[in-house]
Amino acid sequence: MTAKIITVFGATGNQGGSTVSAILNNPSLSSKYKIRAITRDPSKPAAQALASRGAELAKADLNDIASVKAAIAGSYGVFAVTNYWETTSKSGETQQGKNIVDACKEQGVQHLVWSSLPNVTQLTHGQLSKVEHFDSKAEVAEYAERVKGDMIVSYFMPGYFMSNLTGQIGRDPDSGTVSLSLPWDPTTTWVPVIDIQKDTGLFTAGLFEAASKANGVSVQGVSEWLHPRQITDTLSEVTGKDVVFVQQPASVESAASLGNRIAEELTQNMILIRDYSYFGKGAEKDQAESDQFLVAGAKKNTWKQFAETAQWKW
Repeated sequence: MTAKIITVFGATGNQGGSTVSAILNNPSLSSKYKIRAITRDPSKPAAQALASRGAELAKADLNDIASVKAAIAGSYGVFAVTNYWETTSKSGETQQGKNIVDACKEQGVQHLVWSSLPNVTQLTHGQLSKVEHFDSKAEVAEYAERVKGDMIVSYFMPGYFMSNLTGQIGRDPDSGTVSLSLPWDPTTTWVPVIDIQKDTGLFTAGLFEAASKANGVSVQGVSEWLHPRQITDTLSEVTGKDVVFVQQPASVESAASLGNRIAEELTQNMILIRDYSYFGKGAEKDQAESDQFLVAGAKKNTWKQFAETAQWKW
């Protein structure tokens, strides 16, 4: 049986790299699928490392739909992720996503897995309207649902990156206290954390395996749901050092007063987690519905396991 080609955008990044590894490291999956890794520079060591593992390398510019079409030609499946932070342009990221959707349709791709996020403006009824890096991806998903025809489209929605916490937890130079300071309630806020490098592929490869059963499905990409104090208590246990959580005040008004659109966006993002459980109120109760799409036999990483191997600079 000829292996089906799955083209992976951002193959040397977090989500794309995890998708590649989930397939290449699984004998059952690697016998079914051949990886085509899309990277901006196939000559770089990270790309060459993928080639040495058996991936085919290709290059594409997401702003040039012709190059996207050429890159995905002959693919059974496509995993696609875009990076808002490269340009901080909502319209730019949305157009890149639409280019991918249109190219997949025109090239006869059977299954697209799109890295998406909730539409925060809609979810919060306009209360939080500045979280562009969520809304842009959600608008691409909405577009895909309108135009996909008989193409299967699935949506992977990654939670809060555990790796973000390595930069957010630090030592106060004055008090010497190691702390995590964010506008969350320490014992009631649910934070959906994910080991983005290890666990993304367990979901995305699982969606490809589910085929038509995953059509139109949005999965919550979460390794573990935790309260903020559980995050710091676990880190104290792992490192043997006191780590505390400090709740910071935040409101839509205070975010707007920052006078910086990126700072306002990120503050609203934290309020989204505090007041809407990131994916919507009560989303923590629904995780099992998403976990059924994990690769068979997969075990997600825990925050404790991540913390034990992470590099802490304090």
